[in-house]
Amino acid sequence: MDLHNLSLALYEKWERAQDAIEASGLLERFLDKVQAYYCEAFLDDELTWYETVYGQDELQEFKDDAIKAGFTYTVQLVDDD
Repeated sequence: MDLHNLSLALYEKWERAQDAIEASGLLERFLDKVQAYYCEAFLDDELTWYETVYGQDELQEFKDDAIKAGFTYTVQLVDDD
């Protein structure tokens, strides 16, 4: 099999996999479960650092880093809209 045919076969396999993912709805269900949070960290009441984190693990990492560095922080839930 030459490179062109191999590339074409791989692309077609990738397309079938994408179609199967879309048809199953797995991607949408996974994305719906990941919550986004807008986080701000303050040092002496001055906004020093902000970021959007996704999921409980990243949120906990943000909180741990902020506390370790001596920051206070706020966390707001990001709406899906």
